[in-house]
Amino acid sequence: MTLVDVSPSRLTDDDDDDEDDEDDDEDAARASTSLELILPRRRSAAAAAAAAGATGVARRVTRGTALARGAVARAHAIGGVIVIMMMTGPTAAVSDAIMSRALARAFASHAASTRAHDVVIAGGGVAGAALACALKSNPRTAALSVVVIDRARGRGDDELARALAPLAANAPPEARCVALTPRSMSFLEHGCGSWTRVEESRRARAFDVMQVWDGVGGGHVTYDARECGADALGRVVETNVVLAALETRMRELGVERMYGKTIAEASASDEDAPGTLTRVTVVDAASGSDAKTDAGGEVELHARLVVAADGPKSAMRKMAKIKVGGWGYGQRAVCGTVKTEHAHSTAWQRFLPTGPIALLPIGDGTYSNVVWTTTPDEAKRLTEEITAEEFAKEVNDALQGYGAYKSAHQEDLNRFAALRAVEDAAEATFKPLARVMSATLSRAVGVPPVHRDEDHTYELAPRFQYPPECTSAGEKSERGSFPLSTHHAFHLVKPRLALIGDAAHVVHPLGGQGLNLGLRDAELLADAVSEAAALGQDIGSINALKPYARASVAANVPMMAALDGLQKLFSVDAYPVALARSIGLAAVNAAAPIRRNIAFYAMGGA
Repeated sequence: MTLVDVSPSRLTDDDDDDEDDEDDDEDAARASTSLELILPRRRSAAAAAAAAGATGVARRVTRGTALARGAVARAHAIGGVIVIMMMTGPTAAVSDAIMSRALARAFASHAASTRAHDVVIAGGGVAGAALACALKSNPRTAALSVVVIDRARGRGDDELARALAPLAANAPPEARCVALTPRSMSFLEHGCGSWTRVEESRRARAFDVMQVWDGVGGGHVTYDARECGADALGRVVETNVVLAALETRMRELGVERMYGKTIAEASASDEDAPGTLTRVTVVDAASGSDAKTDAGGEVELHARLVVAADGPKSAMRKMAKIKVGGWGYGQRAVCGTVKTEHAHSTAWQRFLPTGPIALLPIGDGTYSNVVWTTTPDEAKRLTEEITAEEFAKEVNDALQGYGAYKSAHQEDLNRFAALRAVEDAAEATFKPLARVMSATLSRAVGVPPVHRDEDHTYELAPRFQYPPECTSAGEKSERGSFPLSTHHAFHLVKPRLALIGDAAHVVHPLGGQGLNLGLRDAELLADAVSEAAALGQDIGSINALKPYARASVAANVPMMAALDGLQKLFSVDAYPVALARSIGLAAVNAAAPIRRNIAFYAMGGA
C-alpha cells in the first residue's frame, strides 16, 4: 500500500509528456463505461460539492499517473491523501481512468458559480436570522458555514443604526410590532446575542398586566405578571427593530448573506445517505424563475442542510412537495398606531363579534399598537378610507363600547354581582381559607403558589378596568392589514431539509404568538443541530432533524388548537353563548392558580 500526496501543489503538468496526452484522453474515454460500474455512485460531501469544473484537474492527474500504468485498480479519497492499493494486470487504461476520476471527484477545483455550505437558510426574516445567529453563537456549531438567502435588499451600517436608534420626538412607532414572550427574549439574548441592542434602542415596552374581556357578554379575566413572580408578561417592540438587531449580530458573527436573491430550484434526494448534499440554484429575486435561463445570473450552492424560513407561501416547501393542512378565516388583521391619554403598561384585548381588537403599549407607553381582526371590507375602510383622527376614534369606540360597538349587555361588565359579593366576603372573612384553597389549587395545576404579605389585600378576582382614551398618532402613522389563516405542514423535516416559522405553521394573531412560535422553532432546530454536531452526526440526516420536529409539534400544535378554538368561540354573538363565555371568563378570573397557569403557558413556559 502506497500513500501519494495529491495536494494542489503536487498536481503539476509534465511538459515532456505531450505525446502521452492524446493516449491518456483516449484511455479515459474507453474506460468511462467501466468506471460507472466500478466507482461508487455515492459521493462524499467534499466530492459532491467539488464535482463541477473537475475535467482539467482530471487530465493533469492522468498525465501525472502515466508512470503508474498497470498498477492501480481502485483509489479511495481520504482527506488530502489517496490510498492506492497496488495490483498488477493488463487493465492499465482502466486503472489510470479510475484514479483520475476518483481524484477529480475528491479534489477538483470548484467552478466559479458553485459553492458548498453546511447550512443554507432560505429567508432572512426574524426566524431565519435568529437561527443563523444561534448557530454561529454556539461553540458547538460556530465553525459551520452558514449562508442566509434573503429576497429583501441589504441594509448598510447607517440604515441599521437608524433602525436601532431611539425614536425621535413625536415620531410614531411602525405599525408592524410583535409582543415577545420572556422565553423569546431569553433566546434572543442568550442564544442569539442580539437582545441587548433591542434594549439599547429603548423601543421595547414591557407590559405587566393583560386584560381580556367579552364585548358581548361582559365577562373578563386579568393576568398579572406579579402573580407569576415575573417583572413583565412580555415586551412589545417593532418587528423591524428585532430584525435590525439580528442583522447587526449576523455581521459580527460572519454569517454570509445573499440579499436580493431567492432560490429558484432545489434538487435533493430522499435518500438519507451520509455525505449526500442538496443543490440549490440561487437567482436574483427581481428576476424570479425567468433568471434560470441566464447562467450568468445563477449561483449554485450545495448544502448539508437547507432550512426553509421563507414565509407562509414557502417556495422551498413547495419544491420539497410538502403539503399543508389548514384553513382561512375570511378575515384580515388591521395594524396601526394610536396615542393614549397617559402612559400605560397594560395589554388590552376586547372580543367583538367580528374578531378581537388589541391595544398594546409601545415606545414610551404613550403610543400603543393596534391589532384589530375584522372583515375584509371593514379592513379596507379602516386602512384606506379614513384619516388618522377617524381611525383613532374608531379604535376608542371599539374598546370603550361606544356607538356601533356598544353591546346590549355590556352595561353589566361586573354583572356577576353575586360572585363579586362572595369574593368580597372571602377577602374580608375567609382570607386564611382562601390562602389554603389557593395553595392547594396551585399545586393541583402545577404552578407555584404566590405568598403575599399579610397586610396585602388578598384579591381573588381582579376588577375590570377601562382602557385609556385613544387619540391620533399623527398622519405619519402607518396602517396596514394582512389576511388571517391557520395551517401546519404535514412534515417539518425531510433528509437535508427543515421547515421553521411561517413556512412550517401559521396561527391566528389573537394571542400574539406567531413570531414567538417561529423563534421557538429556531431555538429548537439550533439545539438539534448542536446536539448532532457534538455527537459527530450528519447535521442534515433525518435522525439529526427528528428531535426538532417532535419538539416543534409538541410545542406548537396545542397553541394552534387553543387559538383556533378561542377564535371560533368568540365569533358567536348569540346571547346564550355569550353568557356561557362570560361565566367561564369570570370563573377563570376568580381562580388565581388557573390564571397563573394560563399566564405561564402564554409566556412560553410550556
